[in-house]
Amino acid sequence: MKITFIIAKPTLWWCNGLGEPFLYELTGQLVTDRTQNSCDARIGLRTIKIAQTPDANGESFTIELNGIPVFMKGANYIPSDSFLPRVTHAIYERVVRSAADTHMNMLRVWGGGVYEDDAFYDLCDEHGILVWQEFIFACVMYPGDTAFLDNVRHEAVDNVRRLRNHACIALWCGNNEIDTAWQDDVPGGGWGWKEKYTQDQCNQMWAAYKAIFYDILPQVVAEHDEGRFYWPSSPLAAWDGHSSVRHADLHMKKQSGDIHYWGVWWGKLPFSSYRDHIGRFMTEYGFQSFPEFRTIEAFAAPGDYNIDSEVMRAHQRSSIGNGTIATYMARDYVVPKNFREFLYVGQVLQAEGVRIAMEAHRAHRPYCMGSLFWQINDCWPVASWSSIDYYGRWKALQYFARKSFAPDLVTIWLDNDAVQVCVVRDRLDGGPVTLTLRVMDFNGLVQKTVPMSFLLPANTSRIAFTESAAELLAGTAPETAFLHANMTDDGGNLLAENLLYFRPVKDLMLPQAQPIVAVKDMGNTFTLALSSSTLAKNLEIDIEGIDGIFSDNYFDLLPGIPAIVRFTPTAPTSTAAIRAHLRLMHMALVR
Repeated sequence: MKITFIIAKPTLWWCNGLGEPFLYELTGQLVTDRTQNSCDARIGLRTIKIAQTPDANGESFTIELNGIPVFMKGANYIPSDSFLPRVTHAIYERVVRSAADTHMNMLRVWGGGVYEDDAFYDLCDEHGILVWQEFIFACVMYPGDTAFLDNVRHEAVDNVRRLRNHACIALWCGNNEIDTAWQDDVPGGGWGWKEKYTQDQCNQMWAAYKAIFYDILPQVVAEHDEGRFYWPSSPLAAWDGHSSVRHADLHMKKQSGDIHYWGVWWGKLPFSSYRDHIGRFMTEYGFQSFPEFRTIEAFAAPGDYNIDSEVMRAHQRSSIGNGTIATYMARDYVVPKNFREFLYVGQVLQAEGVRIAMEAHRAHRPYCMGSLFWQINDCWPVASWSSIDYYGRWKALQYFARKSFAPDLVTIWLDNDAVQVCVVRDRLDGGPVTLTLRVMDFNGLVQKTVPMSFLLPANTSRIAFTESAAELLAGTAPETAFLHANMTDDGGNLLAENLLYFRPVKDLMLPQAQPIVAVKDMGNTFTLALSSSTLAKNLEIDIEGIDGIFSDNYFDLLPGIPAIVRFTPTAPTSTAAIRAHLRLMHMALVR
């Protein structure tokens, strides 16, 4: 039975950063002469479309919310515990709130995980986090017997019907990486799976694949969630709605669909390759780090405090993990001999590397309209690609995401000797801005200033400045200076800022900064007023034994420019306790 009614002036549901994720509360009641029953639901009213529009560069893959093209900023989500009953509402809320607090607007529920509890989707509705929802199939070929296919259909119907009324569901995706791994129509293509089987076995497995991902799942979506977009596999370049696809390939001149890029990490390509390997929607990319020392203390004894110890190797998620981290670290940083310093530099390494990708993707809008790094959370305490560890402690990457995913962004990079400055706005309103570039040395002396003002339109990106590094430095030694860019509105309010160093960190002549900290109790939070007469690069603030979230961390404390950091503890504490347990670390202290 259907009941139709009209809302004259509906309030729309918007994703995080664009407006209120408004939810209507509905109550349905069924009354008979024998009994009655009722059901409560919250729904968001919005339109959502995945626009695949041909253009000079191939075909777009853009999520349009309420008719507005929206750049998707976020991460991949995996189960929050290896033992699912241990995942509480508080854990779900911690992850979703962290995503919202760092300007994310999408999480991808990975096909190798589980269909999450209703609480997860309720929280995504409330916080305006769109969900790329995958059916739970990943990285393997599946059976094709009647009993299994019937099971697939029933499971899909159950979950589509359960989740379809959530405003957060953006699309349904059939699986994770099976298309790219198998590539039935490409001799020798994929991950080498086909070569292990006879042709008859390959034909049987491919027939099962087509039955699940080209027939059953799109039929279930069409019948039970009419109008919602279905995508057979991630990554994928194109699908004709039947059985013809184009496989994702970043080497193609014209791009479409979504991309998983792992040339960084598995391919050991430099972080700079993130700028050269960009698709229309980046669904996976990432880099590892170890969790912080406090988390390692939960599973390791002092005798294990070495990344190559048996315990630490057992808590390494990747077969190439420790060696790959060390390889990348040696390229740009002093590799510490001290275990705790290695953890610190490793987190900065991950954050700086993934930052390049996040900002490169945003700088290429509207060509690229999505950036979801792998991954936001962990299912156990381990060295992994996560930005938040198993205990909910933010790594450096989560703090960096807060800046790289902010509505307004200034991003700077070196293209050979050319300094490129790009400004990005995700807001739905434009306005006049002033961009100020300053070349400074590590003692705070300004060597050169370049101001400029212009109109920054809504929902756009543009190159604002290009000049050779030599001209900007004007004789200043590159290992002693940095470029600071800040963007303000017409009222002088800071919108965004960023830094560029002209040499790798290991080659910088960093001063032995001694930051000063003043702590003040503000009720539920504490403020830390920090200052330094010289640069303190990647300043890590740690309050040993006291968990909580900082408004910023692992940031560069600039010479002569004070910074205010808010600290929100997870349990009540005092100013005296914070002062007693405060520990600061920065790159000049690494040995």
